[in-house]
Amino acid sequence: MTLKPQSTAEMLAGSLRKMINNGSLPDGSRLVERDLASQFAVSRVPMREAIRLLEQEGMVDIFRNRGAVVRTLSVEDIAEIYELRALLEGEAIFNSVQNMDTETLARAELTHTLLGNAEDADRQGEHNREFHGLLYRGCQNKRLLAMIDELRNQIERYEHFQRRLLSDTQAFQHEHELILNACREGNAEAARQETFRHIESAGRVLKEFISKGMSAQK
Repeated sequence: MTLKPQSTAEMLAGSLRKMINNGSLPDGSRLVERDLASQFAVSRVPMREAIRLLEQEGMVDIFRNRGAVVRTLSVEDIAEIYELRALLEGEAIFNSVQNMDTETLARAELTHTLLGNAEDADRQGEHNREFHGLLYRGCQNKRLLAMIDELRNQIERYEHFQRRLLSDTQAFQHEHELILNACREGNAEAARQETFRHIESAGRVLKEFISKGMSAQK
């Protein structure tokens, strides 16, 4: 299948998304259309469209008098996102296990190993996203996968802190191993349950971290 080429607005949205996720554009930052268009050497029209795309993804808020700002997620927002992720990702892997081939499983196992050996948070994040993507892609539901990606995009900048918290423990890898074992056995229901627990656990760690940060600022 031929992939549709990205529009200028989609490419700009991707660049802005990376800047938000790596902290270059922190929570609450104003996205000044004119300044960003100049920075990327484009006209204001595709930049305006790019900002609208990020608004649709839930990463940006647009206010009448303030313009566009990077959305700040509350603890309640994070709880809702992880609750949805647990349900959707559990469903994705349940359907995927029934279609999973040995090549996909082997690639997931390799990525699991690379994740365990990764020494920095950014590389951990890349391998973690690839690991889950490999295990979900066999679900044969493009809309479900798109919804999962959108939720992950909303939370990715906060997961950077979560990975720091988990980097010195074996819990993260152990949960992945349980998911892999269920996939190896072809046990779709076990894979769903382990994935649900894994996402739920990750959300709990992040909520506690964000809550402590908010308390410290008061």
